[in-house]
Amino acid sequence: MPFVYTIMNGIRYSLRALARTPVVSLVVVLSLALGIGANTAIFSLLHQILLRSLPVDKPQELVVLTSPGDFKGGRNSTNNSGGMDYIFSYPMFRGFERNHNGLKDIAGYRLLGANIAFQGKTLDGGVEVVSGGFFPTLNVQPLMGRMISYDDDKGAGQPVAVLSYGYWQDRLGSRADVLNQPMRVNGQVFTIVGVAPKGFTGVTLGDEPDVYVPLVFKPAMTPGWDGRDKWTDFWIYSFARLAPGTSREQAQSALNGTFSALIDEHLKADPGRNEDFRKRYRAARMKLEPGALGQSETREFMKTPLLVLIICTALVLLIAAANAANLLLARAAQRNRELSIRSALGAGKMQIMGQLLTEAMLLSAAGGVVGIILGSWVLDALISGINDPETNSYSITAHLDPKVLLFSVVVALLTGVLFGLYPAWSAARNSVSGVLKEDSNNTSASRGGVRVRKGLVTAQVAISLLLLIPMGLFLKSMVNLMHENLGIKTENVVTFRLSPDLNGYKPDRCRQLFERVEQEVAAIPGVANVAASMVPLISGSNWGNNITVEGFGKEVDDNTHSMFNAVGPGFFGKMGVALVSGREFTDSDTLAGPQVAIVNETWARHFFKDASPIGRRFKLGSGGKDPLNIEIVGVVKDSKYSGVRQKVPRLYYIPYRQDKEPGSLSFYVRSPLPTDQVSAQIRRVISGLDPDLPIESLRTLDDQVQRNIRSDKLVMQLASSFAILATLLAMLGLYGVMAFNVARRTREIGIRMALGAGSSRIRSLVLHEVTIVLAIGTVFGVPCALGLARLAESQLFGVKANDPIVVLLAVLALAIAAMAAGYLPARRATRINPVEALRYE
Repeated sequence: MPFVYTIMNGIRYSLRALARTPVVSLVVVLSLALGIGANTAIFSLLHQILLRSLPVDKPQELVVLTSPGDFKGGRNSTNNSGGMDYIFSYPMFRGFERNHNGLKDIAGYRLLGANIAFQGKTLDGGVEVVSGGFFPTLNVQPLMGRMISYDDDKGAGQPVAVLSYGYWQDRLGSRADVLNQPMRVNGQVFTIVGVAPKGFTGVTLGDEPDVYVPLVFKPAMTPGWDGRDKWTDFWIYSFARLAPGTSREQAQSALNGTFSALIDEHLKADPGRNEDFRKRYRAARMKLEPGALGQSETREFMKTPLLVLIICTALVLLIAAANAANLLLARAAQRNRELSIRSALGAGKMQIMGQLLTEAMLLSAAGGVVGIILGSWVLDALISGINDPETNSYSITAHLDPKVLLFSVVVALLTGVLFGLYPAWSAARNSVSGVLKEDSNNTSASRGGVRVRKGLVTAQVAISLLLLIPMGLFLKSMVNLMHENLGIKTENVVTFRLSPDLNGYKPDRCRQLFERVEQEVAAIPGVANVAASMVPLISGSNWGNNITVEGFGKEVDDNTHSMFNAVGPGFFGKMGVALVSGREFTDSDTLAGPQVAIVNETWARHFFKDASPIGRRFKLGSGGKDPLNIEIVGVVKDSKYSGVRQKVPRLYYIPYRQDKEPGSLSFYVRSPLPTDQVSAQIRRVISGLDPDLPIESLRTLDDQVQRNIRSDKLVMQLASSFAILATLLAMLGLYGVMAFNVARRTREIGIRMALGAGSSRIRSLVLHEVTIVLAIGTVFGVPCALGLARLAESQLFGVKANDPIVVLLAVLALAIAAMAAGYLPARRATRINPVEALRYE
């Protein structure tokens, strides 16, 4: 086969040619590997988070149910599966389940915290309560046993459980005898009937359950909150599978008939609503969204950072390709006489061009192989930074799947064509006669070739700015986040959480345990004080409800939603939150005393403007004839609630000892002692009170704050790494061009020195070229960088996308780097011997 022989012969010749210039070949391979590796890692992450469909049968048929509108003013609870638009009440979901025109199957689910006990060992984790249609809708088949069925979710339900593959493998060691074994989830005994298949981690990216149980057991999973008996309790997420031959629009239209009927049922069960609310609610329409990817707030939150990062890695690859092209141009210049002789011996232009392009493709292939290896390492580090080390995350892995590998191969091939085509074409077009008449160095340094190389390095400078300016913005944003005033004192505080209700504790017993924990931990030598709160601070948790406030919102029930927290005695003084007026909570604020509350300044301004709220009253819920039974006894300074980024919300506090259904509580232990020592003492105390009670989220409060801004920190670190890498590659390219130009102009520089030009003049001559490249790159790079920064503006904190100081510092940093890259060639130029230069040819 002559054709195959010709190809193999060309590859062998190319390998020998590359081996003759090992340094150039190695630099090209490493440059490309860095660019391809960065793209491989980020694309793998992007594919897993933004593009990968659920591993179920025909995921394109799945749809997500939503009900947009401000009609969920009762008790509501959301999580990573979606915001307020995505949650439904239990009665409404069951109504859809009975009548779901246009849909083949419908499912409801909710992930909840859990204490999971198996054979005497209790660990905290996640339980997903799922309707009987959950697994049939997805058409997921078990690895072992069976899945939860419709019969398991009827009436009182069947106490059965299905284990996730990750939990079965990691926590139970892939035991083959788990079927029909009992396990206790939040105090309720279930029988294990199946194990989910490998690769299926639920429908919510970032929130993977350990155990699945029927939806009817939700009250047992959340002691103190039934959640099934009220139309005003919104907490269930729902998705469905379209009926065969039915479009999403058709199913949506049919389902809205059911929705309207269910709204009427809701309003009958909730007579306290005014006419304005009823009119707006009846006009509401539900929507069906594509469900192939599942439901996840993580996906929405990560979309912009990942798009910005993939742009950054593409720019790094462009710089690497430009570097490779410059090196190949220089290499081709050194081989001009060789190539001309080959041409004279009968080699055609296409043959020479094909040979050089083969060399470029071999370099690109080598860079691709090394890049994929680097990419897998980088991805592993990224996954470690993204996944919570204290929870099991099975859906985002460091595995490079075939689609990602295909992407890397295509990138490597396209990169080879990109950086190899022009050098190959440029070398092949030189005529034999032209090269043989002139010195090879002079010919290779033709004005066209010089312009191309300067153009490439100018583009590299511009692209470097494209990355340096966003890097500076992310860096300033991160500094702002780290120095944001939280309104609480976080230093020397160890925090942990207990959920005794999930171990079967009744409310009175929970309350007694919490008080004992406060007392016994406070008695540890070296502990200054112990504070407590129901909603953990700076953890991403948001607990809120509608309230009725004295003298506010008499006509309409808008804008009465408020976040809340339940805290222990002396909480504000212990946490460093200043009291503005009124009093703190004390030990006497118990169920036996009058109900009281403390509000923050934002709450007071919203409901009472400039008037004092002290002595005023409110109640939970909207409307109704119940008395306003909670008296405001204090106002405190604003402090951060769920996150560092979030604005301070309207927030009221109640004593946790007045909570009728206490179930879980976070504690904050302030002590100057080493963290490990305090943590060990905390474990000793809790073990003495209840050895079967898991301690959750034991860490310092400063660590908790860092975890809250972990994704911001990761984006900043990645953007900074890519920007620095791009700048180093660009400066390497600039150095190469300047060094080549000095070599090309050796004779000219010698003449200038012979005519009296001093070292400073020669140095300025070389650095002048650097200045021109830098100026042109800046002119084009800054506007493009600001455009990229505007794309990422939603990810910034306390800094505008066009921050002039950041732009100025980025340009200055690049200018310093460019001058440093040009200095060595300039210094070499000043050391040229005029006599030798005049002999230079």
